[in-house]
Amino acid sequence: MTSTNLTLDPRFFDLGDIRAVQGRSWIPLRQEQPEDHESPIPGVGGVHTYSGVATLAVAADDRATVDAFGWSDVDVSTHRPNQDDGVYRPVDLHYDWGEKRKAVGVRLVLAQHIRETDQIWRLHPDVVIALKLEREGDSWFRPDEGWAEVARLKHNKDGRPVLLEMRAEMLSDYLAARRMALFLSSYHERAAFFEARPPYPWVDEPIEETVGRDSRERYIATAEFPPERRFHYRGLGALWRTEWFEPGTTSIRVRGDEEPGNVTFAVGTSGERKSATECVRAMTYLAFEPALVPALLRYRSGSLGWYSRDTGGIGAATNGVHFGVNHLGLITIFAKDIANLDGWEQPAWAAHSVALDGGVSTELFDTQMNCKPASTRAPETQIAPVLKDLNTKFEGRFGAPLLRDNEAIGGIVRRAHRFRAVEHDGLLALAKDLSRLLMERMDIAQLRSAAETPAKDKLGSLKALERLLEKAVSGDEAREMMAPLFGIYDLRNADAHLGSSLEESGFQRSKVDRKSPLVDQGRQLLEAFVETVRSVATAIDKIPNV
Repeated sequence: MTSTNLTLDPRFFDLGDIRAVQGRSWIPLRQEQPEDHESPIPGVGGVHTYSGVATLAVAADDRATVDAFGWSDVDVSTHRPNQDDGVYRPVDLHYDWGEKRKAVGVRLVLAQHIRETDQIWRLHPDVVIALKLEREGDSWFRPDEGWAEVARLKHNKDGRPVLLEMRAEMLSDYLAARRMALFLSSYHERAAFFEARPPYPWVDEPIEETVGRDSRERYIATAEFPPERRFHYRGLGALWRTEWFEPGTTSIRVRGDEEPGNVTFAVGTSGERKSATECVRAMTYLAFEPALVPALLRYRSGSLGWYSRDTGGIGAATNGVHFGVNHLGLITIFAKDIANLDGWEQPAWAAHSVALDGGVSTELFDTQMNCKPASTRAPETQIAPVLKDLNTKFEGRFGAPLLRDNEAIGGIVRRAHRFRAVEHDGLLALAKDLSRLLMERMDIAQLRSAAETPAKDKLGSLKALERLLEKAVSGDEAREMMAPLFGIYDLRNADAHLGSSLEESGFQRSKVDRKSPLVDQGRQLLEAFVETVRSVATAIDKIPNV
């Protein structure tokens, strides 16, 4: 196919694919984005696109004035303060330079000129402070909302800023609080060079048209500065547009408006659905599927802490809710506590809300209703201490640490909790992580040396540790003591080998009751690990010096 019968689709120059901002998830606050593209078509070259967007936050009283503005009034020029008749006009305000010389809009992005073509774009400090944002790199996050990304800045390959956009939901909240709307003025351009005149309907006569808030222009002209001499024609399509982004009527984050009551929870044993506000008046408990915990911990600010064996605090934000785990593995909380959650977090809880089955967690009820906090301890809180104690006692006895350090250990310890076991594969994955915390960290050379194993005995880490324990206890006692660790290692291997027969022996040796709810099996696995490591450390401490 030759260049004379293959060319760019004329719709490329129509720019009909430039979407309106209302209805988008992300709204451009400023854009200045030129791009050059390789042409995939013979006879076409020098393909260039440009998108520019400038915006103003505008109060209702100034809307009529700003509505008449266009690209010549609001564009992507850099910003600077102005002195006019002795009056200082700050950099963030846009003025109508008519008779009244009145400020009619606020720039939510400030573009600072540095040198030549260099710029710095700054998100307005009022937006940052009002929404309680923290900047990391080129993104602004909202810690109060699970570290949701609120605004983001993009650069081109040369490091020049080309787009700063904001999540529509957050922008709407901010604008609603200020009783403003966002005015957007934009210019978009697409151009290309041609060897021959392309067969477009408008090749002979330029088209200029205005429809609604859009003004368009398309033409083919003789190329004055072609990228190569063979290109004789230049085509261009341009679009000028003004539009408004209309905020909602509520501002939950900035103004503190009341949350809409469209999220409901299953209350009590009947499972009747009630709003968070109604839950405040319900002197009962709510229950949630244990899968709630992994869902909340996926948030960057998600947290899980423990007060006793079966109670703790959980939340997608730092202010967790006091919970208990009942004998069926369900998470139970006092109903009115659900109202303490931020509105953005409540849907995550509601998605896992179920009727209360199996009663309230005994430890939670005793703490909240009988003022008798449990004296038990969750195995999750003991993992790091028992491993440290084992390492300390081994080093004190044999002069070198048993466990190799690794930067990943802290993250593995945080993930080692019973709620990993909301499904069977998660229980095996938990066993794998426990194995990584102990078995895979043991210095086998130091262990074999301490156990005084002959070179011909190529013992693995667990067998070598069992041999070492025989210096303090009998062989039968050592085997019984080590059984849970061998069981956990079996489960770790079962996780790595689909359909492995190691599962049954793994559960038996690690003393996990397969008839228990999965979350309870996870707790049992953790307890077996903690108790075994503690016993091993105690035995090593009793090995007599020779």
